[in-house]
Amino acid sequence: MKYIILIPAYEPDEKLINLLKKINKKYDTVVIDDGSSDKTVFNDVKKYAKLISYDNNMGKGFALKTGYEYIKANYKDYVVVSMDSDGQHDLDDAIKLCDYVKEHPNVFVLGSRHWDNTTPLRSRMGNSITRWVFKKKTGLKIYDTQTGLRAFSNELMDYMLSVKGNRYEYEMNTLLGLKSNNILHREIDIKTIYIDNNKGSHFKVVRDSFKIYKDILSWKNK
Repeated sequence: MKYIILIPAYEPDEKLINLLKKINKKYDTVVIDDGSSDKTVFNDVKKYAKLISYDNNMGKGFALKTGYEYIKANYKDYVVVSMDSDGQHDLDDAIKLCDYVKEHPNVFVLGSRHWDNTTPLRSRMGNSITRWVFKKKTGLKIYDTQTGLRAFSNELMDYMLSVKGNRYEYEMNTLLGLKSNNILHREIDIKTIYIDNNKGSHFKVVRDSFKIYKDILSWKNK
């Protein structure tokens, strides 16, 4: 079972190249350029990974599904793990998730961070509120609903492509549909890494939070 690392990237910097150097072609890697205006970094990306680019910024969900479509068309028996491009995911953690999926290919696996006083306040508050609202609405207990480190096998690819949403709400919609689609999930503890107080995040607090909470509150169990 092949491990494939998928990295959506919007306006990345050298941290993406540093991550790709750590991967060092030990695993197949697909990078999605989500309409970045500066293409300089991507000249180096081509040395280490399959690069898919398009002109306009479409959102993280769109980028992920673009990668999924490429993987589905080019591989058969595989585990996909998504990683962020900003250096806040550890390669060893990503492979740990893949190893679990390899043994449990019907399970959707989340890399779960745990917060303390060193975690940026915005991240602590946002995750705590979202976790509470999500559990109230779905009955599912997921500690880290906003983690971008996620892994699944080819058995779940059709589900991942069917989930609605093109921006950050896509990741939440993926979790909202687990129960109604009878998909098992598992959280595995990972390192909590924040760089420069999470300044590299492209999450738009008002716009993206509105879309996420709108989908949670309007969701109905089928």
